[in-house]
Amino acid sequence: MKKKIILTLSKRFPTTHSRKGEPTGFKEKLAKGEKLHTIRRNFDLWNVNAEKMTRGGFYLSVRQWSGRPYNSKQTEIQQISRPIAVQPIQINYHHDGGLLTAKIKGGNQIEVEQLAKNDGLSLPDFVEWFFGKTPKGDATFEGVVIHFTDLRY
Repeated sequence: MKKKIILTLSKRFPTTHSRKGEPTGFKEKLAKGEKLHTIRRNFDLWNVNAEKMTRGGFYLSVRQWSGRPYNSKQTEIQQISRPIAVQPIQINYHHDGGLLTAKIKGGNQIEVEQLAKNDGLSLPDFVEWFFGKTPKGDATFEGVVIHFTDLRY
């Protein structure tokens, strides 16, 4: 029997977002093949998880909270048995002009509107998700793209 690796997607926008409480639609976008990946911190953890899935004996249990995060049950929305792929990413917010740039570490620049779309968000929602409502200055997010499909940047 395969062991599960749990990945939780947000059912609603977080309280720190201007759309707080509204549905993200991630479950539906994942089912329709529109949410191609998710972005998280902790590349090392997800690199190990990807290796486990590649070796076999593991599957990804994609879940969302039934209510308030960490205070409600999780509901499985999809199982992914094929290996996932991960890529280390750096996303930069440049305060002058509100410009966003993204790059796979050691690799390509990424068109940020496509990155946001593939993550299941509009560009304004994506910026706010990672950098807050009104970023005060330049900021950097370092993390990992967890791919649900064959897409790579």
